[in-house]
Amino acid sequence: MTHKVFNAISFRIAIIFTLSTVVILMIMGLVIHQLVMHHFETQDRTQLEGKIQLLHNLLEQNPSNSQDLNLYLKDALVGHHDLIVQIERPTGQIIFSSAPAIINSQSLIKSKYNPWIEWKIENKTYRGLIYNKASDQNNNISTAQIIVGVDTSEHIHFLNEFRRQLLYIGIIGTICLMLLGWFAAWRGLRPVQKMAKVAEGISAQHLSERLEVDNTPTELKSLAIAFNDMLDRLETAVGKLSDFSSDLAHEMRTPINNLMTQTQVCLSRTRDITTYQEILFSNLEEFERLARMVSDMLFLAKAEHGLHRANLQRVNLVKEVSALFDFYDAIAAEKGMSLKQTGQGYVEGDPSMLRRALNNLLSNAIKYGKSDSIIEINCQQNNDSTVLTIENESSPLSQEQLTRLFDRFYRTDASRQRVEEGTGLGLAITKSILDVHGATIQANYDDGNIIFKIIFKNL
Repeated sequence: MTHKVFNAISFRIAIIFTLSTVVILMIMGLVIHQLVMHHFETQDRTQLEGKIQLLHNLLEQNPSNSQDLNLYLKDALVGHHDLIVQIERPTGQIIFSSAPAIINSQSLIKSKYNPWIEWKIENKTYRGLIYNKASDQNNNISTAQIIVGVDTSEHIHFLNEFRRQLLYIGIIGTICLMLLGWFAAWRGLRPVQKMAKVAEGISAQHLSERLEVDNTPTELKSLAIAFNDMLDRLETAVGKLSDFSSDLAHEMRTPINNLMTQTQVCLSRTRDITTYQEILFSNLEEFERLARMVSDMLFLAKAEHGLHRANLQRVNLVKEVSALFDFYDAIAAEKGMSLKQTGQGYVEGDPSMLRRALNNLLSNAIKYGKSDSIIEINCQQNNDSTVLTIENESSPLSQEQLTRLFDRFYRTDASRQRVEEGTGLGLAITKSILDVHGATIQANYDDGNIIFKIIFKNL
């Protein structure tokens, strides 16, 4: 439980927020403390400098150390119980002192960077100024020294109390801000919890759920969009996988049922050697069909995992198409079809793999094209690409059927009846081969003709 708390984002945000707050409050406390001390220093300095000016005027008005001067000096200190004054005239002869003890001016060290002088008397700390004045009286030079100080005990007490209050306020404020930061982080992460709840309800059987994007915070909107896109891809992939499994089961069930039925009929009674040979030949055809299907599926699996590495050569597409025409000419003639080739083009690729892809397309056109029609193959060489098109008359196809032509085992007829020999993987293999070569293939239906368009990028 403790480990989970420490790993929580809200806890980490609260800790960072708290540490940042502590640093800020410490800096603010130091600044405020310095400002208060500076205020006291300024206030004391103003008071002491005013008092020094008053005492200086009294000394100027009373050049002799008389009893009246002593009374005037006492009157000047009325109402300033925290002040102490020591006057020496001449220097070294004390004529007035309100301090509890004699102040030895020789022991007071004055810094040129700090005008303040500090000393202690009876456990009290005083801070003050020393003023020296020389005057000429009847050609006699007289020196005077005025030491003025203020008791800083109240200031120290106030500052100690002030620091204590700042500490209490800082601790309470830090705790409050820590809780507030945790609450804000927890509140801000609620959309993540909602996303997690949606993700919990997603399974292979329920891929239709999507995260709400409009009311999602800006920081999480890109994550929600990416998550929804991922679900779209998964839903499409699972749908294709489900169709593939169904198609595979159907395609393999037919030859297996044929093998089982023929074998059961053959074993139902004793037959002559000729009958057994015919049944074995029939079974061999089904086995060959299964072998081709397994071989094609293995080829697709290797192609999808990048196990095929094209042996790149310069391939003359016209030469490859001509060789295929020579092979399929008789088959096409049986359906009254004619084969036509135009243009020219060269690509970089593996000759055997490209030959197989073109063979699948041409075989598919002959099998499913209309009788007494023309199958036309055109090559077009461009600066940046080479385009090959295969066009023939065909039955009408919807856009959905066109987009699924390259799926494994997909057949455009809903009955799935096999009218021609084949594994149902020819177009899927063609697309995989073209993917290996970095080419794209498209299928379009226009004015009674189906057109396969292959685009090779020139290297």
